[in-house]
Amino acid sequence: MLEMIKPIHSTWKVVTMDSGFCVTVGRLAFHDVCVFGQALIKKRGWFWPKNVPINQINEFIKDKPLGDATTLKQCFDGKSFFVHCQKDDGYLTKIISSHSLIPPVDDHVTYCNIDREWKSFKYIEPPSGHNNAKHCDDDLNNCRHNSIAFEHVWGTKWWPTQQFLFLLSVAEVNAVNLHKERN
Repeated sequence: MLEMIKPIHSTWKVVTMDSGFCVTVGRLAFHDVCVFGQALIKKRGWFWPKNVPINQINEFIKDKPLGDATTLKQCFDGKSFFVHCQKDDGYLTKIISSHSLIPPVDDHVTYCNIDREWKSFKYIEPPSGHNNAKHCDDDLNNCRHNSIAFEHVWGTKWWPTQQFLFLLSVAEVNAVNLHKERN
């Protein structure tokens, strides 16, 4: 993970990752290179991330109102990390991070229909950042697959060609998006 973010070491930028990267040691390693990291917490196989008391968090927030947010500060190997939680309709979003930013994001309101009544709340920064990054990635993948994808037309399964076609399709999406921005 540290190799992937090498260009932004020492910038204190926030890197948002999916649940495959919700490893406590990984979040703390980001802090060592002056980058904030946050990742959605999901159960990986049989285990939750180390030093994240999931059962206590779930018990604490289960009766809280919709949109309620709380942050739990934890320590591991003498370093602090944070677990940001926000209650949504039917589930609890949990994000592990190396920063403690939890202000509500004014332009990220969500609506839920609960018992035939519409309710709304504002996401706090960590889930908002995660949702925006996920949608950005999904939108780019949708553009890449919207027309006929190169890798589906070119009937080869040879790995180097597959990788080349993937990079070619990402370049195409980037060029189309750049063209849209400039016009």
